[in-house]
Amino acid sequence: MSFLELKNISFSVGKNNILNNINLNIDKSCFFSILGPSGAGKTTILRIITGALSAGEGQVILDGEIINRMPMEKRQIAMVHQSKQLFPHLTVLENIQFGMKMKKLGKDKIIEKTEEITEFFNMKTHLCKYPHQLSGGQQQLVALMRALATEPKVLLLDEPFTGLDNNLRNYIRDYILKVHRQFKITTVMITHDKEDAFFMSDKIAFLFNGEAVLCAEPAKLVDGTNIEEVNSFLGEITSLGDGSIVFSDKILRL
Repeated sequence: MSFLELKNISFSVGKNNILNNINLNIDKSCFFSILGPSGAGKTTILRIITGALSAGEGQVILDGEIINRMPMEKRQIAMVHQSKQLFPHLTVLENIQFGMKMKKLGKDKIIEKTEEITEFFNMKTHLCKYPHQLSGGQQQLVALMRALATEPKVLLLDEPFTGLDNNLRNYIRDYILKVHRQFKITTVMITHDKEDAFFMSDKIAFLFNGEAVLCAEPAKLVDGTNIEEVNSFLGEITSLGDGSIVFSDKILRL
């Protein structure tokens, strides 16, 4: 049984169809990517999961419960936005604790969780700084810390590597995978980057023009698919026979 399910989800703005009958099944503790070009409807899916948008049709089901009418703050879903959306007037410590205080957690619980998460991210020396005093990579880590501090059932990542150079990109990517392994949190990432999706995901759903055309494990995509649109988007993939592939001119181990 899926932990997070999107069932027959459609969404339109006026006569413009953004999503058309989306069906996705995401297992508990899975790292699930939605891959597709800009404008395909990826961010709309995340906003429907969080409750920021209401689906025109269909159901969002979390842990067996239909949550369409559930308020955002009660969904136990955290989202790290592409723009990070840190509060500029709050310190790193205050940003991390903001969600916990909004949930009215006890003081001891807030202190305990703050210590745990700052130690895991090795950010103790930055707690008194403000976002503008941090690098782009550090800001992304604080956004992750703030999301994880509330102990969500699902973590949503909206193009998490936008604006990062290659070194920071690899650093944050490795950190996100470390977070996923440590906390075993069900994670949904949207991206237009094929390499990130292949490198990080247990499963990938392909979204084109508001339609989910395929959902598969990365290893099952190596020999191509029967969907020309997917094959064209992925380009050539060469298997090295040892569990590694040559993809986007880089060697990745699946």
